[in-house]
Amino acid sequence: MIEEKSYSVGRAGTGEGRVDSARAETELARAGERLAQHGDVLWRFVIARTRSHEMAEDVVQETFLAAMESETSFSGLSSERTWLLAIAAHKIADQFRERRKSAARGRALESEDEPAAGPGGGSLHGEFTARGKWARPPAKWAKSLDDPEESAELLAALRNCVGELPPTLAEAIWMRDLLDIPSQEVCKSMGVTPTNLWSRTHRARSLLRRCVERMLGLEKDGRR
Repeated sequence: MIEEKSYSVGRAGTGEGRVDSARAETELARAGERLAQHGDVLWRFVIARTRSHEMAEDVVQETFLAAMESETSFSGLSSERTWLLAIAAHKIADQFRERRKSAARGRALESEDEPAAGPGGGSLHGEFTARGKWARPPAKWAKSLDDPEESAELLAALRNCVGELPPTLAEAIWMRDLLDIPSQEVCKSMGVTPTNLWSRTHRARSLLRRCVERMLGLEKDGRR
């Protein structure tokens, strides 16, 4: 899954060469230890969020390489696994940002001022109060989560609905809600203001709710 990094070292006969060679061997050995200790957890974390084996392989490899290159940034205040998961989350965000940029090439970006429409249809007028609370609470999904079969159906519907969102909304909901990246970092990554991010995430949540309710037949009576 992870490729060994190529190092340029001096000749073994020189002092500098021996130091560089020893450092390279130490770093590669440490990378191997990390892969053995955390590789499976990182893979599950990434594949659950990308749903793409190709992207997951890239992210996991980039995560371990980034860890090797930024060893001194690990303060020890959190566990090594938490540190690696944080790196992976940022790598996932980078991947989605690049996808969004690619999708946006050759077409105009959606207008942020237009009433939103998307999965399930309709605009968001009246969906939230002035304080950002639901004006109409989402249908109850908790019952579905208690049943393994219905839970799988709900998660499948959610994945499909996220895929139908406009790219800018999908990126916002992925980074903020699914990857749990702090709002300040999401704003920096996407190049938006906190107000704009708030608007995007709330629009995305409403569209996801409508789409999932429609797919699971929850719209009419608010329950399964």
